Amino acid sequence: MASPSVTAAQSTSENAEARVYFEEGNRLYEQANRSSAAQRTGLLQRSLEAYVDSLRIVRSRNALFNAAIVLGELGRNDEAFNYFSEYLGIEGLSEADRKNATERRDALRGEVAVLRVTSEPEGALLWVDRLDLAPRGETPIELALPPGEHRAFVKKEGYEPVERAQTMVRGETARMELALVPFPVEPVVPEPEPELELVPEPPRPRLRNAAIGTAASTLATAGVAIGLSVRARSLRDEYDSAAAQWRMTDDPADLQRAQDLADRTDRFNLAADVLWGTTIALGVSAIVLYGVHRKRQKREAPEVGVSVSRHGGFASIRMPFGAAQ
Repeated sequence: MASPSVTAAQSTSENAEARVYFEEGNRLYEQANRSSAAQRTGLLQRSLEAYVDSLRIVRSRNALFNAAIVLGELGRNDEAFNYFSEYLGIEGLSEADRKNATERRDALRGEVAVLRVTSEPEGALLWVDRLDLAPRGETPIELALPPGEHRAFVKKEGYEPVERAQTMVRGETARMELALVPFPVEPVVPEPEPELELVPEPPRPRLRNAAIGTAASTLATAGVAIGLSVRARSLRDEYDSAAAQWRMTDDPADLQRAQDLADRTDRFNLAADVLWGTTIALGVSAIVLYGVHRKRQKREAPEVGVSVSRHGGFASIRMPFGAAQ
């Protein structure tokens, strides 16, 4: 019968209390091997408890290996198989240690029902029968379970969970090969930008606008006509001065200058007269347009009065302002 490793292989960085339990387990195991059959079982049980206490503090490979051996000698083959499986999952084992543990675990296969679970991709967590307990490990994994029906739950982040029922038979290995299906990736749909609601401008009365535009043109034309009239008046004064100069000197140059000033004065007066006529026409048009607009709005026409005498004539208009549009 092979004995557990009694080498103090734990590093000095491991918890000292775990090491005390580990060494106590080794001492009790050696004592069990020297005791009678009646005492041996009790000592093996105490040795196992010491190893388990050590594993609760530090999950060391030596404590796992020794606990697996003791479990096998106590006839708890399912637990022994699983402890050897956990031991073989440790990275960095030497070839000799891995071979030894593999042979010991394989020697138990005829006494246990084994569930082997693999998944694509690997690294999925496995629960057996109860999800409220800690997972039993990651795929790929082999577990010894009591014979009968069991339910396996396999989960991996980003993949749909799998639940399978499996009937276990002592001395046989049930294989469960799973192809995990990733969760569908929902496309990210950008939120549509809110559309700007265009508020239509209220319709503006066309006749009123036309009247306003015509009135503005009237003012502009009147301003130009005033400027021309003022300039014509100044040219007339210059002409009078040049004519008086020519009558005094009888100089042909002064005559020519007076004639030029007279021509310019006539041109400015003509342009001013045309613009004044245009101003009057635009003014009358603005009044008429606004009057028609007011008539459409309130059915009121402007009152226009015209008076003519030998001294001249004038026109007057009476119309309301400020009506609601």
